[in-house]
Amino acid sequence: MVLAFLCAALTISNLEPPKRPDLGLDWEVIDIRNANELKIRPTIHRADWPRWVRLYGIDVPQVNQRGYSGARQDLELLLGRNADAYYEDEKKDHPVFRNAYYVGYIWAWGKLLEFELVRDGWAKVNDEGRKGRYGKFLVDAEDEARQAPRGIWAVARK
Repeated sequence: MVLAFLCAALTISNLEPPKRPDLGLDWEVIDIRNANELKIRPTIHRADWPRWVRLYGIDVPQVNQRGYSGARQDLELLLGRNADAYYEDEKKDHPVFRNAYYVGYIWAWGKLLEFELVRDGWAKVNDEGRKGRYGKFLVDAEDEARQAPRGIWAVARK
């Protein structure tokens, strides 16, 4: 009950979230690792290899850091039981591939996961995120979360 109230309170915001583009292939989320990595596979060609994708432009607390469990719970709540995701590369012509991960924007239920995690206070925008196509949205969301304070910003003040 308290967790549900807390989650509802965290998502109250006056920020206008980005709109999902209607391009590309839908993906099915089949696994979560840490608080910023999803295993996805195409919903149409299920025989295609699934891929691990790291959320683009944000940094979340690692397993041994304060705020990790909140970030992980927030990601799980955003995805729900079974989410279809839209995977959007920052560089449209070829996927960004780094350290054995694809890196891209992930949309689920019409919401940009990076934006939602930042707005809820469980992620910080990194330099790539500031320069990316949704940089303004992410920076505004981080400013709002700091001022509120929510998530890691609230934990840091205790």
